Amino acid sequence: MDQELTMEELLAQQEQELDKVKVGEIITGKINNVTNEVVQLDLGNGFDGIISLDELNIKKGTYPNEVYSVGDEMSAVITKVSQKDGTIKLSKLQADKKADLVHLQKAYDEHRIITVNVEKNIDKGVFATFKSYTLFIPISQLDTKFITDTSKYVGTNLEVYIKELDLKKNRLVASHRDVLQERLDKEKEDRKIRIKTEREAEKARIKQAKEDLFNSLEVGQKKDGKVTKIMSYGAFIDIGGLEGLAHIKNLSWTRVDAVEDVLSEGQDVEVFVLDVDKETKRIALALKDINNDPWDLIAKEISVGDIIDVKVLRIIENAAFVQVSEGVDAYLPISELSDDRIAKVSNVVNVGDEIKVKVLEFKPKNKRMLVSIKEANREPEEDISEFLEVEGSLGSIGELFKDKFKDLDI
Repeated sequence: MDQELTMEELLAQQEQELDKVKVGEIITGKINNVTNEVVQLDLGNGFDGIISLDELNIKKGTYPNEVYSVGDEMSAVITKVSQKDGTIKLSKLQADKKADLVHLQKAYDEHRIITVNVEKNIDKGVFATFKSYTLFIPISQLDTKFITDTSKYVGTNLEVYIKELDLKKNRLVASHRDVLQERLDKEKEDRKIRIKTEREAEKARIKQAKEDLFNSLEVGQKKDGKVTKIMSYGAFIDIGGLEGLAHIKNLSWTRVDAVEDVLSEGQDVEVFVLDVDKETKRIALALKDINNDPWDLIAKEISVGDIIDVKVLRIIENAAFVQVSEGVDAYLPISELSDDRIAKVSNVVNVGDEIKVKVLEFKPKNKRMLVSIKEANREPEEDISEFLEVEGSLGSIGELFKDKFKDLDI
């Protein structure tokens, strides 16, 4: 039996193979020939596929042999099958468009950023390419700022979101503005978070510093401070992040009538820690030097019974206050002014008078001293104790003074 096929059988077989090739399908083959105008593929079924220059999807002015070589594998869409001459026409452009459309659709559905290249501009926007597709970016979608000149975008790459994707209406619209705005919003949010974090960290640092400072305070410590507020009863003083109260009585060892006479807001001062209340977190301060109490110092110099020089500071209805030394005042009651009855203190002493007084009572710990003018002026009594001291019985007066009268002639 003759195994060779007749021409008719070969043609019939060819027709059967061509019938299997369907227009619109994607087919893959290897390049077996490249010219300046076409690329030819070996499809592996005994037929070659032809891709013309305008279906290759390469840049204008570029030849196929500058891009492809024999042996390269390529996929393309079948566009036409000719039974007469047994040729199959292909389009790489259409195959690329199918693949690119899948990418575009995914970017649109998932709100993903893609990069496009601007090739052309008009007054109302620019046209940009993404692989095999051209998208339009309206002028309002080019930037977050107002744009008047679209020509400066030609040749640039822009990151965009796809806003519309409708091939039937040929509407492929993108936005660069949305990408920029999203980044600005993120930067703003990140900045807010960073500022908030920094503020919280600073608050925590300040809080810890205050706690450390409070825990380090000890009675008697000297601290630098600044007067923050003045009240009728004292002044609030900042000592490095913590505020303490210096009561009016602790501003000076001498009498203070008004806080404003000693301090002013904003004034830098040195203060001493008087008390630290761990429960209430309150701090008592003193402007006066608590480590040099004038009452303790004067106690080394004066005792009860001493006659001292003082100065009258102020007068009240039934007494006067006199200054013994800086920060030490004594009380002079009206009853101690004179042995005579005194109607008014000012009848005997006046403010500014320098007088001598006798110390009747002195209690440094209680900061109390009682003095007297009349006792300071009283003549000391004659001491006759030597005449009263005898051994055994005193005897008679005559015996006591017999030696004094022995020479008298009676």
